[in-house]
Amino acid sequence: MALSSVQTPARPPRWLGRGTLRACDFSGPDYRILDAEVTAEDALLAGHLQSWQVQPGLWLHGVEARDLRTMNTRSPAVPGLHLVVLLEGCVDVAFGSQGLQMQVAPASPAGAHVQACGAVIHSRPGDMFMRHWRRGKFERKLSITVQPQWFAAQALPMVAPPLLRHWMEQQLLAIQPWQPSPRAVAVAEQIIQLAREGSAPLLLASRTLELVHEAVQALDAPEPDPAQTVPGVLGVREHRRMARLKALLDSGGDGCRPLADIAREVGLSASALQRQFRLAYGSSIDGYRREQRLERAWAALEQTGCSVSEVAHAAGYSSAANFSTAFKRRFGISPKLVRARL
Repeated sequence: MALSSVQTPARPPRWLGRGTLRACDFSGPDYRILDAEVTAEDALLAGHLQSWQVQPGLWLHGVEARDLRTMNTRSPAVPGLHLVVLLEGCVDVAFGSQGLQMQVAPASPAGAHVQACGAVIHSRPGDMFMRHWRRGKFERKLSITVQPQWFAAQALPMVAPPLLRHWMEQQLLAIQPWQPSPRAVAVAEQIIQLAREGSAPLLLASRTLELVHEAVQALDAPEPDPAQTVPGVLGVREHRRMARLKALLDSGGDGCRPLADIAREVGLSASALQRQFRLAYGSSIDGYRREQRLERAWAALEQTGCSVSEVAHAAGYSSAANFSTAFKRRFGISPKLVRARL
């Protein structure tokens, strides 16, 4: 979503990589890795990125990748409108001082319907884009960046919804949740496929404009009636409560306390706490705790001289074999190989 401003003519899709992307693939004078020591050849992502210009000032950015490192990166955000359709996985980023977290649960083996989610962001010159990386985190998404010169060329500011005009005229940083329609999700999938094939540029442009139209028009939709809240969708207060809980779990400060104790502290029943956390992050609390313990186990293997058995015990596993199985399932590599790199 944070792409450099480009004035060159439209060009075909550019694949940054397939398989493993290294730190050198993200190099740039303003791209910063904030809290990790990496070399140019260090692997950062498993998967691929694609970035292409549909029209001058209208960019597409596709991601289907899994993080290989836990770290934070920062780069200048491109001024303009950013439309995001998250198809699978999770996003944890920030524009300036405003964070954006989205989660889409993976498809079940039974083929149950997965509901994508989205957001509309307006950024200004000087705003920074920060991405929070977490080893093992997966995302599959399509982003559209609409730069001010594209809006000006289309004479759209005069007919844009009032909210968007307000953002643009007042140069505001804003993030607005957006629920893409089933049609928009299908269009996003088609855009990814068309770009991958590098064919039908007119159809690609048409589908991109259709997606921009739906997202912009959604800004003109009336605010939902709180009395008619859609079941299964968290409100702002619930999201904040779950964000505080997630921060506690991330810090390790929960001390593996019983779920009932945590629920009482936040004023919910254990079942309500589990339900809201799953809606927010696509995982049970116990499952998330297990993920965090494995994250800390990786760090211990990398940074200390502890044996695999010692790390397994610290992670709450009574059996080193069970720990190794869970570790390899999570990261795709055995703990012995991680420790061997010391």
